Amino acid sequence: MWCHLLFFGLPVLALPLIWLLPLPLALGVYVPLTALSVWSGLAAIRALQSPPRTGLEAMRGRVARVEVVEGGRIVVRVDNELWSAVAEETLLPGQPAIIVGIDGLTIRVRRPDSS
Repeated sequence: MWCHLLFFGLPVLALPLIWLLPLPLALGVYVPLTALSVWSGLAAIRALQSPPRTGLEAMRGRVARVEVVEGGRIVVRVDNELWSAVAEETLLPGQPAIIVGIDGLTIRVRRPDSS
């Protein structure tokens, strides 16, 4: 709701200035308000189009480091957090791994050299 006020409301609410004030003064107020509205609208569009930086969506493609491999159990470190992981190939402790997916609280990883 606030975005509507910022993007459309400021220019529309400032229109009566043209009738109430002398034209040079009215344009001196109206043009900067409209420019602010356009600039903030473009900044919002850029922010909405950027890739996610947090959450599960942001983890895909990131590099994790294998910490523990015990039998079928793998633990990897991502951003100083320990995660349970599964992998189709053999991984060794200290080895990097690429995150390919997330299943609940378990992430799927692969070696960087495999496709």
